[in-house]
Amino acid sequence: MIIISRLFAVCSILLFSFAAQAHVSFTDLGTDPVNTVSHTLNQYKAYGWVDGTDADLGDSHAIGGVSARWYRFTLTQASNVDISFIQNTSGLDPAFTLYKGAFYLGAHDWAEYDYVNPVDDDFNYIASPTDSDPSGLYLKHSGYRDTANIEYEGQFDAFGDWSMANYADQWTTIQYVIAVSGTSDSDPSRGLVWGGNGNHSTAIGTGETLSNFLLGPGVYSIAAGGERCNTSAASCTSPNYRATLSLTVRPVPVPGAVWLFGSVLAGFGMRCRTRNA
Repeated sequence: MIIISRLFAVCSILLFSFAAQAHVSFTDLGTDPVNTVSHTLNQYKAYGWVDGTDADLGDSHAIGGVSARWYRFTLTQASNVDISFIQNTSGLDPAFTLYKGAFYLGAHDWAEYDYVNPVDDDFNYIASPTDSDPSGLYLKHSGYRDTANIEYEGQFDAFGDWSMANYADQWTTIQYVIAVSGTSDSDPSRGLVWGGNGNHSTAIGTGETLSNFLLGPGVYSIAAGGERCNTSAASCTSPNYRATLSLTVRPVPVPGAVWLFGSVLAGFGMRCRTRNA
C-alpha cells in the first residue's frame, strides 16, 4: 500500500506539472459555423503575439494568455471568412496570425519528439540536420531555425510556417496564411512582406480585422495576442488584457456552369459505355 501511495503521489505531481505548463489547447470555433462565433479571454499579454515576429521567435505559451489558448475552425468547402480581434480593455494593441492546420493538443516549445527540435535531451542548443534550410541559408520565416547559433525564446513564428510536438510524440507543421498587424517584416531578396496590413492602437474597442478572405476546405488555427511591446518585462506582462475574437463564415457557391459541365461529362461517359457495349 505504501508503494502504491507513493506511485500515486508521483503521478499526481507529474500530471500537475504538465498541466501547470499550460501547453497549447484550443477554443474550437466549429465546422462551417452558420452564424458569427465570438469568444472572449481575459489573459492576453501585450507582447504575446509580437514576440514571434523577431529573429529569436516567441514563446507559444504567451498566446491567448496563461492558458496558451489558441483558436481552431474547420471548413468543408471554400468560404469567405471575416476574422476580428478587438480589445475590451485598453493597452493590448491586438494582432493575430491565421495558419492552415492545427497542432495536436498539449503541443509545446522544446518537445523532444519535434523533428526540428532545437535542443537535445539535456536542453543544450544543437544544430539539427532536419532543421537546416535546403538552400544552405537560414531565411526569415521559412520554417527552419539556425539552432546552432541562435538561442530561441520559443518556436512561435508569427510570420511563417513552424512546427511543434507534444508529450504523446505527435508532431505537425502549420502553414502560414496571413498575419493582420501593425508590425511588419520583409525580405526584399525574395520579394516577401509579412504583416503591416493593420494598425497600432491601444484604445478600447479597436483591434484588427480580416474581411472577406477566401479560404479553401481544411482545418485552420489562429494565434492572437498583443503587439504593444516586444519584451517579457513586467510592464508588458502585467496587467493582462481582455479581448474578443470573432469569426464569420460565408460558403462560396459552386457556379452553376461547373455543375452543368459535370453533368455533360457524366452523360458523355454513359454514351461511351453504351457504344462499347
